[in-house]
Amino acid sequence: MDEFQVIKKIFQPLATKKQSSLNLDDDAAIISIKNKSIVIATDTIVEGDHFPKNEKNPTNIAKKLLRVNLSDIASMGANPFGYTVNLAVPKKLKKKELIIWIKNFAKGLKDDQKKYDIVLLGGDTVATKGNLIMSLTAYGVTNKKILKRSGAKINEDIYVTGSIGDSGIGYGILLNKFKITNNSLRNFYIKKHKLPEPPVNFSKKISRYASAATDISDGFLADLNNLITSSNCGAEIMVEKIPFLPKTKKLLDQRKIKIDYLLSCGEDYQLIFTANKQFSKKIFKLAKQYFVKVVKVGEIIKNRKLKVLDVHGKELFFSVLGFKHF
Repeated sequence: MDEFQVIKKIFQPLATKKQSSLNLDDDAAIISIKNKSIVIATDTIVEGDHFPKNEKNPTNIAKKLLRVNLSDIASMGANPFGYTVNLAVPKKLKKKELIIWIKNFAKGLKDDQKKYDIVLLGGDTVATKGNLIMSLTAYGVTNKKILKRSGAKINEDIYVTGSIGDSGIGYGILLNKFKITNNSLRNFYIKKHKLPEPPVNFSKKISRYASAATDISDGFLADLNNLITSSNCGAEIMVEKIPFLPKTKKLLDQRKIKIDYLLSCGEDYQLIFTANKQFSKKIFKLAKQYFVKVVKVGEIIKNRKLKVLDVHGKELFFSVLGFKHF
């Protein structure tokens, strides 16, 4: 069983209060209190998987941990207000080294608390013989419509924020998967991997127009497929519309990287959302207001299938949709 089958077959039966857990089908859970909804999301990052072993910059690790969770809150259209954090730190670190590491980690949290106007609510710290593991739970609130994966409707437009594949290229560079000799280019993509920029402020406003949404954590194709599966519909995507940076397109042209990888590598922490065609102008106006790049990449279709078409209308096929934890 892969990660999604484990959730569906083992953990989903435990989520009996589906109005709160959303049947474990979304990026977060919801607790309704009077006319407000508290949105709760949690995520974990692990040394060696989400950042390199012996990473020298705990400040960036803290920021990434916080931002990947804020991305989940934002994808539900909620406003983040606080978080708790759990650390399992390696015993191999000497006490003095550990204190310095924790101080630098806390600096990252402090910087992003100011950036996103949130506060630390609590947490726990333990020691482990293994690698560094960190888990964070973020909390958001809204008195407006909650965005879910299950709200997409036939003939609606599909939008994506930001650009696709940047983080995956950075991760591949760190693993020496790609032969990119330009140091400036290497550093650009590595920074994109280490410091994602989820469109938090834009995302919490888009619920007035969007019908469904999810963030891109496991891969563009995988997360879009999750959305259409939850919505019992399909999607038709035009590959030339997918937002790759010009420098990324150049790497594709030079065959230094494959499009299959860019569409499945994940950790972009951008937003995929759907909306009625009548809201198109308003969506682009909102994106301009928040300085967020938004691109219309396709359309929701009746046939329950994810179709990616090339410039000639020919369907492209991909053996892997996204990252799998196991």
